[in-house]
Amino acid sequence: MSWLLAPLAMLCGVFVTTQIASNTLLGESLGNLYLPAAVNMLVGFCFTSVLVWAVTDTAPAAAMIRAAPWWTWIAGGLLGTMYLTGSILLAPKLGAAALIGFVVSGQLIWGVLLDHFGWIGFEQHDASVARLIGCGLLLGGVFLIAKF
Repeated sequence: MSWLLAPLAMLCGVFVTTQIASNTLLGESLGNLYLPAAVNMLVGFCFTSVLVWAVTDTAPAAAMIRAAPWWTWIAGGLLGTMYLTGSILLAPKLGAAALIGFVVSGQLIWGVLLDHFGWIGFEQHDASVARLIGCGLLLGGVFLIAKF
């Protein structure tokens, strides 16, 4: 892994945390905590459409479209909406640090499982003792943050 990419990944974490906060504020302003997820997806669709148009000069071939597993067409949007709505609902109750800590813990534990079993196209990497200890340490840190 290139450690030069770590700051970019951390910046993505800043984006996600700020996204949750802005969507939560929007939901409180509108009196509806579910509506910001729809607004988020609509704005995201518009921005991504412009981005795709700006950087892509060809559309995928029909064979490529047919080759994608059927569930991949809906999983990203469905899971993204569930994540976003859940985060908007949980943010006021947990606070930013605990929410993000638990989200990252869930991602890490799921990532270790995906790697260990080679699920969903990931290359197989054993869930070594060191990886499991790392998961445990992260969870311990999150519980300390959430408690204090």
